Amino acid sequence: MLFIWPEISMFYRHAISVRTGSFLPHKLFFLPVMHNYYKLYWFIACLTVAMALFFKKNRWLYIAVFIFSVNYVFIANKATNSGDGLLNFLIFMLIFVREGATKYSVTQMVNNAILILVQVYFCLFYFLNALGKIVQPLWRNGNYFTHTWHLSYYANPSFIPYWFFNPTMQLITAWSVMIFEFTFPVLIWFKSYRKPLLVIGLFFHFGIALLLSLPDFGLTMAIVYILFYDFKQKNANNLRESII
Repeated sequence: MLFIWPEISMFYRHAISVRTGSFLPHKLFFLPVMHNYYKLYWFIACLTVAMALFFKKNRWLYIAVFIFSVNYVFIANKATNSGDGLLNFLIFMLIFVREGATKYSVTQMVNNAILILVQVYFCLFYFLNALGKIVQPLWRNGNYFTHTWHLSYYANPSFIPYWFFNPTMQLITAWSVMIFEFTFPVLIWFKSYRKPLLVIGLFFHFGIALLLSLPDFGLTMAIVYILFYDFKQKNANNLRESII
């Protein structure tokens, strides 16, 4: 939120011109009298997020962060990506998560249910993205990347290798992405495939963040990957090794 502060005025002017939004707070800033105070609203949003980081176990702060996050998507209409939808879903789920849950308690059951919901949502996110890609001829023949690499506001030409513009390489890249997104939702539930998939996925999203200038999307996806990693098994192995 702090990083996009310089672009706030642009987003705000866009929201005013197209009248996006619904019942969310930024609707108030469509009023002429409020046109000079939109940065104050953004400051309050940033402050609320900071408070939520330091004052944990406060459900009302988490709810406020979720409202601000959804509100941002409305303000920055058509300037967001699919990662913003996933991020909003994660923030909403965090409203119900509680730390220090005792074993076999209701709190632990709720936490486990939320974990499963996020994992399933993430898998559906991949599957539906892959389904949307494979029905498009531009993805099937690789020409999607021909258009993407020439979008100055989207691609990052400083890091795109010249061989990425090769039609054969673009075809391989397109099908590699679709195959990964189709197989991830199925194979991630098998322990033998989990680690390789997570490693491939991290490189995949690191490439997106670097080549397409989408670090927020890459970071959001990497955060969800943590939820698929079996920390309990790793701790058990470390304990076993220490005993031996």
